[in-house]
Amino acid sequence: MSSVETPPPPTPVERRCPRCGARLSAEQEWCLDCGAAVSTRIAEPRGWRASIAVVGVLLALALVAVILAIVELAGPAETVTEVPQTPTPAATAAAPTPTPTPAAGEEGGATPTPTTTPSASPEGSATPAADLATWPSGRTAWTVVLNSSGTREDAERIAGELAGKGVPGVGVIDSDDFESLGPDSFVVFSGVYDTEALAQEALSQIRERAGGGSARKIVPKK
Repeated sequence: MSSVETPPPPTPVERRCPRCGARLSAEQEWCLDCGAAVSTRIAEPRGWRASIAVVGVLLALALVAVILAIVELAGPAETVTEVPQTPTPAATAAAPTPTPTPAAGEEGGATPTPTTTPSASPEGSATPAADLATWPSGRTAWTVVLNSSGTREDAERIAGELAGKGVPGVGVIDSDDFESLGPDSFVVFSGVYDTEALAQEALSQIRERAGGGSARKIVPKK
């Protein structure tokens, strides 16, 4: 009777990690060196690709909207054509009818105001610098002598400055026309007074503004 030979047991297959090559036991499902799954598969979550697609579409639409907005802002500004408006003709105001003014002397007419002509050189009155006082022709009187010069132009300049300071009755006379004055000079005076006392009183009032002066009797040549 022949005996049946029992085949030898199969040689166990050596398992290794597909990632790092470490040896694995027959029951080992995870590599202890790198943590890779050997025979276990991790199920992928369902629906994540659809969510990613939706998010991608939304991002693409937002990007397109941003690009269109930038292009719109960068484009040339629209030219606004101003339409000229036709002015509305205003109502023409009726010209007022002039009212005739009654002549002077008639009923309802204005009484003319007489014009007073100032005298050439009133005694003790102030004279503007542009209109200097003149000595009364042929009159002997007292005055306040303020200054003198060799030329009329310079004397009138001095007289204008004094009149501008408020000195009254300032004028210029030629000394050659008067017996009481020296020759060849133009005298700057202030006021015409009947007495020496009046001239002295006037001098005391204008001494500070005029910077000095003296009371003199003026006698014209005959």
